[in-house]
Amino acid sequence: MAGNVSPEPFYSMARRAGDMLFLSGFGPVDGGEVVGGNIEEQTIFTMDNMKQVLDSEGATFDDVVRVNVFLLDMADRDGFNRTYMRYFNNRSRMPTRRLVGAGDMYMGILVEIDAIAYLGD
Repeated sequence: MAGNVSPEPFYSMARRAGDMLFLSGFGPVDGGEVVGGNIEEQTIFTMDNMKQVLDSEGATFDDVVRVNVFLLDMADRDGFNRTYMRYFNNRSRMPTRRLVGAGDMYMGILVEIDAIAYLGD
């Protein structure tokens, strides 16, 4: 994925509005194929793609103030959290978060994540 260019014509991967950066839902899909066979692998792929888009906008995970996480199966919560903490490891700058069980996800992916970053002072 290059910067914030979406593979689909009907949305952007990211959209800046003033000091706010809104990231669309990211999941472990590449070229129409699901990447990774477990929650850890799928979370790494998803978070790495989010990092690319944040980088393209001059942002980091420390700038993220809100995260929404959708899991296919809430039994994957612990594995997801362990992997997520590799990216959000600054306890003083943890974003707020919502984590919900989605039950039905695109192509059977295990995780989808969207985020909001603040790029002001």
